[in-house]
Amino acid sequence: MKLTGMVVVSLAALMGLYGCGNGDQKSESKHYDGKALMEQKCAQCHNLKMPPDTSDEEKAPPMYAITVHLKDWMKGNTESEKKANFIAFVSSYVLHPSLEKSYCKKDMLQKYGLMPSQEGKVTKEELEAIATYAANTYDQSKMLEILKEKNRIAAMKPYAQVLALKDCKMCHIYGEGKVAPLFKDIAAKYTQKDIETIKDAIVHGSKGKWPAYHTPMRAYKDLTPLQLDGIAHWILEQKQ
Repeated sequence: MKLTGMVVVSLAALMGLYGCGNGDQKSESKHYDGKALMEQKCAQCHNLKMPPDTSDEEKAPPMYAITVHLKDWMKGNTESEKKANFIAFVSSYVLHPSLEKSYCKKDMLQKYGLMPSQEGKVTKEELEAIATYAANTYDQSKMLEILKEKNRIAAMKPYAQVLALKDCKMCHIYGEGKVAPLFKDIAAKYTQKDIETIKDAIVHGSKGKWPAYHTPMRAYKDLTPLQLDGIAHWILEQKQ
């Protein structure tokens, strides 16, 4: 009986020493946000948009171009194996870049130069999260869908582009007059001579012009002149 008791005590001591069975000592794996890390660690040199913006002043190739190019070069019998190899390559290369490892074409290396090592600026675990996000995000089929949608919207009339791209309808149509004035109510209040007033409210936001509504309208400063003019005139056409 004494021997059994000693064994139980010894096991309990070991469990306490290594944290086994202790509910207060749970091991937690750190979560890495690949998208946020890419924006934090990579955006200074690489354009992250899809389709990407390009310029003569860019420091490095766009992330889309890098990812698609590398994925084409990765070996593997399955897509999951190729993806794993892609993640492993990125995690290794960014910390220890070299001409021997590089898959860049010679003209690209001449234009941008060899990527400087990011050792000390990003960890292997962070790079794995970044590479996983890149592999899942930058894809040729997704790019084609994005371009198709951009072309569809570009073919619309300017006012329709605004209604498709912005959230105007959520408040001024679907809100049923409870969140913001309906477009028909705005049209009833203003005339063509007030077109600049409407444009100003769209670009800079609006507050206090409609006493019944207390939520201010936010500003839409990124509309093109054609879109702004088109949506303002379209609103005035909604009279009943």
